[in-house]
Amino acid sequence: MKILIIVCIVLALLLIASLIKIRLLRKGYDELTENIKDQVKGNTEVPITLSTSDPHAKKTAETLNDELRRLHDLKNEYEDGNRRVAQAVTGISHDIRTPLTAINSYLDLMSEEKDEKLRSEYLERIKSRTLSLSDLADELFKYSTSTDPSRSPVSDSPETSDTIDICRALEECILSFYAAFKAKGLEPDITLPEHPVYVICNAKSANRIFENIISNALKYADDALTITLDDKGLAVFSNPAPDLTPVSAAKLFDRYYTVNEGNSSTGLGFSIAKELIGKNGGSIGSDLKDGCLYITVQFQLQ
Repeated sequence: MKILIIVCIVLALLLIASLIKIRLLRKGYDELTENIKDQVKGNTEVPITLSTSDPHAKKTAETLNDELRRLHDLKNEYEDGNRRVAQAVTGISHDIRTPLTAINSYLDLMSEEKDEKLRSEYLERIKSRTLSLSDLADELFKYSTSTDPSRSPVSDSPETSDTIDICRALEECILSFYAAFKAKGLEPDITLPEHPVYVICNAKSANRIFENIISNALKYADDALTITLDDKGLAVFSNPAPDLTPVSAAKLFDRYYTVNEGNSSTGLGFSIAKELIGKNGGSIGSDLKDGCLYITVQFQLQ
């Protein structure tokens, strides 16, 4: 009889222990479920921990932690890729506006111009701006293929720099804005050397740098714009900027910086110019003197 009682007590204790263990396991897996939900929602990145000491549950938590870390890494890579694509598309979209504006301006001039020689000249400039659009479209295509894993990778080698006459490049860029200057009634004061100034710079980059600076000046230069280039490859663009302060002038190269609320971004065009001139061994800066903004671009001499 005593043996039977002892057996019953042992069985009861085993049953209680089993129930406790089952309860702890259920609590552990409930914790696991809640932790997984929080991890997936992004509410936390703290590794999963369980109150249970069951080795199988612990192993499950460790495996899940390893997989969740991989998932977080992939998510960060994906978000970083999205940011880079968005920045590239935004930059190219910004640059597309300049040749489009020039094309529309020349089309307006052609519709009013009777002189066939001038009409032919406007048409040539429209063709030049169209080629610029084509180059930008190619650049966007190359960038999209380089970020698409299903396509063959595109070389990401540094931009090839050439030896170019920066004086001629600037002169041609200024001419491309002729229609825009005329439409605004703005006659820039231009001083360029009468001889070539050879610098080491990618030709397309030089054109984009000048386009971004001049197109920005057109937004804010209501009555005056001065453009100079010296023998040492230093280009200076200046225009009155009564709304700027030394602090805001220093921020002009910050991406998406806006001078006044409601105005379009100025930092995007300048930040693109800064990136391009940096890739070609030059530098760009801004300064505010007596209410006048000076943008200086130093090219690397040959």
